[in-house]
Amino acid sequence: MPSDRSFWITAGNLALVTAVACGGGLALPASAQAAPLTRIAPVTLVTASATTDAASTLAAAAPITRSAMIARAKTWNPHTSKRIPYSQAKTHGGYRTDCSGYVSMALGLAKPGPITVGLAKAAYTKRIKISELRKGDLIIDAIGNNNTRHVVIFEKWANTGHTSYWAYEQRGSYGTDYRTRTYGLSSGSEYKPYRALNIREDAPVPPPTVTRATVIARAKTWKPATAQRVPYSQTAKHDGYRADGSGYVSMTLGLAKPGLLTMDLAASAHSRPIKMTELLQGDLVIDPVGGSTARAVLIFDKWADAGHTSYWAYQQRAGFGTDYRIVKDGLTAGTQFKAYRPTGIR
Repeated sequence: MPSDRSFWITAGNLALVTAVACGGGLALPASAQAAPLTRIAPVTLVTASATTDAASTLAAAAPITRSAMIARAKTWNPHTSKRIPYSQAKTHGGYRTDCSGYVSMALGLAKPGPITVGLAKAAYTKRIKISELRKGDLIIDAIGNNNTRHVVIFEKWANTGHTSYWAYEQRGSYGTDYRTRTYGLSSGSEYKPYRALNIREDAPVPPPTVTRATVIARAKTWKPATAQRVPYSQTAKHDGYRADGSGYVSMTLGLAKPGLLTMDLAASAHSRPIKMTELLQGDLVIDPVGGSTARAVLIFDKWADAGHTSYWAYQQRAGFGTDYRIVKDGLTAGTQFKAYRPTGIR
């Protein structure tokens, strides 16, 4: 047992501090009870959650729109002779010239950019479904080592069947590229879809204003129900628009080429639901449910009879092409066809 008096003084003071800090009901020596208490400054504890919050703060980046991100991706001149060569050691504009450095640059993250594994962490991104992919989202393989991991920037689907997509990437032995990819689309793929936390939607572009008469006049330019009609195709184009149902309707409404998908025509940005009894010339009747071969859209022209049991409609239909005929879509109970009014129609 120590005999040094200073040890016992120190021990007594420690006992006092312990009693105060833990709130215990200790019976202290008289000398300790009589001694004046010195106020102790509170101690800030660093917890695991605080560390995580700090990491998130460090990872935070200024918001960036989807279009701005793609514009930044293009600054490395993808798929051209001026593309940035690939390197895991070199930098360009302060960013590593590997795949994750390129994506970090496009997102405006701190230089030189996190590695691929870092981009897949909750500090930077969140997991989404393949079906939710939109321009500027990421597809990441975060498994393996620095020679097997990879990340690409999704731009758009390459076909209506969603079997491939256009992507920007910084790839080994080549550099900045823009090409069609299938990463993440096969069962069991190590590639997973992610959305950056700092990505923001582009400001909505209001649909162009168009008169009902103009919609019908444009519908007639594809020579419906004649030998000169435009053949139906989900891949081919006519005057820059897809030669399918939604491409045809997009053309009549003056929307951007190559045209929206049927489900997008039914979205609130482009139309609003109405009753079948409210249909006017130029309104739409849409079935937005199902796959690309199940969905359909028609342009209402006029009722075919006084009882409103059928109507004349313009349509780009599979197996035929541009047509003008009497139909009953949307008039039967339980049908998936509903009436919509284009936002920009006047």
